[in-house]
Amino acid sequence: MKQVSEKTKISPQDAEIHYQSSKENYDIVGAESHLAYYREKHPIYYAVLLQNV
Repeated sequence: MKQVSEKTKISPQDAEIHYQSSKENYDIVGAESHLAYYREKHPIYYAVLLQNV
């Protein structure tokens, strides 16, 4: 996973909206889950969501 800055300017609400939007446009490729895809492709948003679970 890429290094993520501690000081992101993304709110948890914005991160959730981004995640849901990404999920709507995600097509399953092989056995890769959306969460695994999202973690790899959007590490900053993923980190914000992870901190606010």
